[in-house]
Amino acid sequence: MTATTLARTTERITIPSRTAHDARVASARREATFILRSADGHDTPLPSSLQDMLFHTLRIIGEGGSVSIGQMPEELTSTVAANLLGVSRPTLLRWSREGKIDSFKVGAHTRFHLTEVMKLRDQRESERRKRFEELRALDAEGDFEFFND
Repeated sequence: MTATTLARTTERITIPSRTAHDARVASARREATFILRSADGHDTPLPSSLQDMLFHTLRIIGEGGSVSIGQMPEELTSTVAANLLGVSRPTLLRWSREGKIDSFKVGAHTRFHLTEVMKLRDQRESERRKRFEELRALDAEGDFEFFND
């Protein structure tokens, strides 16, 4: 028996602005469904997790952003989880002890579920944006000066 090894590759795809415009239009059609059509005309709807990823990707590209897609295991080490959250490992472990994020033990090692880490990352990003908008509103009202010149 022969073993086949798939090479891990990284590919960068650059798209023209017209494609970004098309992505913006397509992402607005949230009620749409992505379907794979085979050569013989058989349609297979994509699983909802893939559809969510594609709609999210289209929205970001349509807004002029860029997207990097890669694989991530379902269970993360504390180091990987901390890197995804942009915090130190000790901070993440403290949050785990405080109940800010769920974790579990594998032997003596603390692990985190990818979904929990991504949920916390999204919450932190949402809070950061909210605070930024509050600062902008204060500045617009003239109640707050960033620089005293």
